[in-house]
Amino acid sequence: MIEQLKHRLPLLLGGFILITLFFTAFGEKGLYKIYKLKKELTRLNQKRIFLEKNNREFSQNISNMKKEKTFQEHSARETLGMAKDDEIIYEFSD
Repeated sequence: MIEQLKHRLPLLLGGFILITLFFTAFGEKGLYKIYKLKKELTRLNQKRIFLEKNNREFSQNISNMKKEKTFQEHSARETLGMAKDDEIIYEFSD
């Protein structure tokens, strides 16, 4: 009986270690999950930085639109295609 246990002990111990390593690497809180979450965090931080930059630019544009008459005129011309009474707008199609 003790001889059989001596022969099986390395197999049982090896199996236990393999199962533990598997769950450490691929379990719910495993290394692979941590890697994926860090990658997702990096992606979200980059997106956050991009959106913050866009928000600052939009805020600046809004501020400019409220203050400067020339900016309002330029914006109306560019985005809405507006023109003064004595101007002609030419549109070219591709």
